[in-house]
Amino acid sequence: ACMLCRCVEADSDVCGDKLEKYGVCAHVFCLYFATLLFRQENDRVGLMGFLPRDIHLAVRRAAHMHCYVCGQRGATVMCCKEDCDRWFHLPCAREGGCVTHYIPHYRYLLPTDSHPWRSIQ
Repeated sequence: ACMLCRCVEADSDVCGDKLEKYGVCAHVFCLYFATLLFRQENDRVGLMGFLPRDIHLAVRRAAHMHCYVCGQRGATVMCCKEDCDRWFHLPCAREGGCVTHYIPHYRYLLPTDSHPWRSIQ
């Protein structure tokens, strides 16, 4: 399973290919969208430039974050909308109607107008 979204099987259009190396398993897009997980300039180190120690740190930090969509712990992606403190697993963000858009150094995760947020009990 991906350490960041916890999915064994995930839509590759949403999460990207799964990478395994150095005892770390993660989807490409889960790496790019994880909040406070930064890529090194040299993409030959770690998993495409993401260091295993940094990935493990992101997983430990996410252990305290609840996904706004599924309610489970381990959410690694924070919404970038100003004044929004919602966290998500990347596959859940899609299910919750979020728009994900990646531009290097900027991550976007916003609700669409056509899909209102669901309340989690």
